[in-house]
Amino acid sequence: MIKVYQYMPGWSVSCISPYVSKLYNYLTMTGLPFEMVQQEFARLQEDAPRGKLPYIVDDDGTVVPDSTEIILYLKGKYGDPLDGDATPEERASMVAWSRMIDEHTYWCGVIQPRWRMDEGWEVYVPIIAQSKEVPGELRAALDAFRAHIRDEFDKQGMGLKSDEDVFETFKVDVDAIETFLGDKPFFMGEKPRSIDASLFSILTHTMEAPFAWPGRDYIRGKASFAPYLERMRAKYDLTLPFVSYA
Repeated sequence: MIKVYQYMPGWSVSCISPYVSKLYNYLTMTGLPFEMVQQEFARLQEDAPRGKLPYIVDDDGTVVPDSTEIILYLKGKYGDPLDGDATPEERASMVAWSRMIDEHTYWCGVIQPRWRMDEGWEVYVPIIAQSKEVPGELRAALDAFRAHIRDEFDKQGMGLKSDEDVFETFKVDVDAIETFLGDKPFFMGEKPRSIDASLFSILTHTMEAPFAWPGRDYIRGKASFAPYLERMRAKYDLTLPFVSYA
């Protein structure tokens, strides 16, 4: 069975990492058997090939990092039930949307409210710690890791923008996603594709997250998104127990 190494669940998501959630969604949609394994945080740099999650360990011991690379590996080894009949144009479009969600929307819609905003960070710490009570030593370690993430945020460029500019950037991404989804059942049309694993992840990580910020209000105001999430949950076993440490 494929072992998927994750952080921990939170609110309605399988893992607090959108990338792990994306892989969880893909595996669930394809029906491949898998097991979620919680990564020991203290050993992350030693265990994870690139010091990040997710990574998988396949039945034969093959280790693959990065959600996008893992999905490509799974398609090559186990077949491609979601995208096998996609046209070249669909494939090109999905690459572009995936790149936007993973490498742009992630920074302005996920990192901003959780890691940059102090009020969001205070909500996030108990979720990471999986407890309302966070020991001082653990809190110090998490604060240090926050400083590392914020440094990456700055180096990526998004963190150099003002809070207002990050919000405006997020709105542009959300508007683009909403326009393309329109009234289609799934992102590419009548049939679910692998890109729906990414879209379902980013929507649940922004719409349903407990971080109060203008971006959450904005994306919740898009009429097509909640029905889309309902359709995905009706078709696949993606409903998870709600986790809260408030």
